[in-house]
Amino acid sequence: MANGLQLLEAHIEQKNDAVEAFVADAEKIKKAIDKGSVKGRSPVKLENDSFYKFTLLNQPLKVEGKEKALDLVTKLISAGYDEKDTDFRSVIENTYGGGASGSEGQPKRRGRKPKDQVQSRKSVDL
Repeated sequence: MANGLQLLEAHIEQKNDAVEAFVADAEKIKKAIDKGSVKGRSPVKLENDSFYKFTLLNQPLKVEGKEKALDLVTKLISAGYDEKDTDFRSVIENTYGGGASGSEGQPKRRGRKPKDQVQSRKSVDL
């Protein structure tokens, strides 16, 4: 009989950071299409009131119709989670850089710098 630690280790789900990043991007696109928010800073643009244009895996995609676009994104998400589809997984990992969990460094934070890190123009020698 295996001890508790061995039982636990046998069932730990391994996370793949690249796949998780891909799925997060795909979910944003799916949500934008579903809600119809395709203006401004949306990841999806609507062309001629029927074509949805978005970029996924650094590939520009153009799909006609809301249902087809939602179906495509849903199937791509499912394919991303499929561990047997090694070709698609390798494309995801090449695009999103990485593999199994354990990232090398912290991602760059967006937004304004804290006041103690900002150099004023007066302090910079021109």
